[in-house]
Formats: sequence, C-alpha cells, structure tokens
Amino acid sequence: MKLLLSETIEGQDYLFDLYYIIVDEREVGTLVYRHAGEEDVYYEGHIGYHIDEEYRGNNYAYQACLLFQDIMPCSSCIITCSPDNTASLKTIEKLGCEYIETCPIPPSHKKKFTPNETIKRRYLLKKKGDCL
Repeated sequence: MKLLLSETIEGQDYLFDLYYIIVDEREVGTLVYRHAGEEDVYYEGHIGYHIDEEYRGNNYAYQACLLFQDIMPCSSCIITCSPDNTASLKTIEKLGCEYIETCPIPPSHKKKFTPNETIKRRYLLKKKGDCL
C-alpha cells in the first residue's frame, strides 16, 4: 500500500492535500489532510478518509493513516467522526487515538455536513515517535 499525493487544493479559506490510497496499483480510496488551525478543523478534523465501497472491510483506512503518521507535518492531528460511524470508530480506536470529547455541530458549521450529522467525536492522533 502507498499514499500518492494527488494535489494540493487551495481556496479562499482552506488548504488541503488530497492523497490517493493505492493498493496493488489500484486506487481504493482517498485521504485528505486539512492544513488549518484548531478552530478551522474543530468539527471536520485535520485528517479525513474515504474507502470506495467495494474495498471496505480490508483495514485500508487504518493502513493509510499509519502511512500518513510518518509524513504528518505536525506532531499531532485531530480526527473526527460521527458516533454512529462504526467503521471509522474502529479505525480510530485501532490507531490508538486519544479521545478528546463529543460535541454538537453548531448551526454555523452545518453546511459542511449531511443533515444526519449533528454531533462529532474528536480524537487526537499523534505522529509516530512523538509524545505530547
């Protein structure tokens, strides 16, 4: 498995790196790293991942996050997920992330999420070898 930086996307109020998750020369999903301060990624997190449906159940998100830990541009990152997203929770737990809190998504941030997403669990992922 490898992460392949596809592009860096810059907008008026955001900057993120989009990586393809490659397994056996096939793209199986994506990992996004959001370059932003704590306030900007409070509900979205620094790291987001998506595995295409046909490749789910193979721990690819977990493996991609392990690879990303080696190249993280900071000593720690925030990962968030909805409490009902069992697959993402399993990935986060397997990574050994530190639970921070569960918080409601305020109306000012709702446009970035689906109508069903009303709360987020926040976790801290530390760079390999770093202690805070």
